[in-house]
This record gives sequence, structure tokens and C-alpha cells, in this order.
Amino acid sequence: MVRRLAVPILIFLLFSCNRWKPIEKPAVVEKESPAIASLKDSGLPCFRCHSYEKFSLDAKGKFSHPKHLGLGVHCNQCHVMIPHKAMELNKDTCNHCHNLTTFTYTNSGMAVTFSHQNHAKKYGCGECHPKLFQMKKGTSEIVMDEMYKGGNCGRCHNGRIAFPAKDCTKCHNMSALKKDFSYPSGDMSPAVFSHQVHTAMFECANCHTGVFKYKKGGSGMKMNDLYQNKFCGKCHDGQSAFAVNECQRCHK
Repeated sequence: MVRRLAVPILIFLLFSCNRWKPIEKPAVVEKESPAIASLKDSGLPCFRCHSYEKFSLDAKGKFSHPKHLGLGVHCNQCHVMIPHKAMELNKDTCNHCHNLTTFTYTNSGMAVTFSHQNHAKKYGCGECHPKLFQMKKGTSEIVMDEMYKGGNCGRCHNGRIAFPAKDCTKCHNMSALKKDFSYPSGDMSPAVFSHQVHTAMFECANCHTGVFKYKKGGSGMKMNDLYQNKFCGKCHDGQSAFAVNECQRCHK
């Protein structure tokens, strides 16, 4: 009796196992981005294991890997790579397409000529971009006050690594300040200020920007302020220099 029951039970169990086996869903394969696929097709082995995504930033004013990749430029054209040991930027590569010789900045009263070529010979691009300056000229705000605090150019131009930012003539064309400045007065003749006379005696940092802003008229100077030892009155107190109440010395 037992044997007669055992055979049907075994047959039932064998068929039941196949019937109740969970249905396996096909694996979902995510499509690779064109950038990654292109890099793999280029023959470079790095991105067969390493993710490209962290290099996919395309923000205004910053270096864009995707933009250069879209132009047909691949990693080994800009980088000198030793797998798993080192990857350095070939600094001369940028100059093949970009004219990175000298830039002229005219935002201030005194034009500044900056030699990108001289700096690129000594430093890698990553020393300045994008942590100090955006890649595109004019997208980073460059002000002297920040330089004196160690920002922008002042990161290196601090008197230790390179000449200090207060050595104005190293960068600025000072010829525009050889002429006298004239400040109109309501009830007297204009006050005439000789910038050339003062720069022969003092450094720029003695007056700018602790006493005066760089832009003419930007400090809001009034005669009452001078009598309180502000602006010109800081030195023109009758001891360091003639007193501000000697009107004819300035109002001519």
C-alpha cells in the first residue's frame, strides 16, 4: 500500500518543483553615456574600471572635459599618463588651440598687463584654475583688497613666493597717474592733487585702500572729514605735512 502511494507522490513533487520555481526577471543593463563609450573606444584602459562621471562637469567659467571631448580631444592628448602611478598635464597643449600669451585688464584706472605664458612655464593650470580664477577671462572678480588678504594674485604675490601685490608698478602702467587730479569745490577754485609727487614719497598701500578707495571720487571726501584727520588730514595735520587749513596750498 505504501509503495503504491509513494510513486504518485514522487511524480507530483517533481512536477511541482518546476511549476513553483520563481520566474527570473531579465537583468536591466543601463546604457553608458556617450562620453564613457567614446573614451572606451579610444583605446584608453583607465575608464574600463574608473568612472568618468566625476570629470563630466560642464559649468560656466570652469574647464569642461565634455566640451573638449566633443571636439574630438581625448585624455592622452592633454595628459601624460603612467597607469596607476602618475597623470600630469601637458601644459603646452592648451597653447596649440588657445592664444594664452598676454591679457590686458582695463577695469581699473591703470591698465594691467598679465603674461599668462610666463606663469604657465612655472606652474600647472591647477595651481590657479579654478580655485583662484575661473577659466574664462573676466568671470572672476579681481580687487586689490582681496590681494592684500592673500586672495587672487595675492596667493603668490605676498613678498615670499613672488613680489608683493603692493608693488604696483610691477603690473600697472602708472603713466596715467603722472598728471594732476582736479577736485571741484563749491565756493573755491578746484583742489589740485599731484599723484606723482606722493608716489615718489610713499608706497601705494600707505593710502590705498585704508584711506582712499582706488576710484577717484569713490571715497566721498569732504573738507569736514579732513579737519577730523581723515583722508588727506591723516598726514596733513601740520606736523607730518602742512595743515589742511592752509587752503591755498591745494586750491589754486
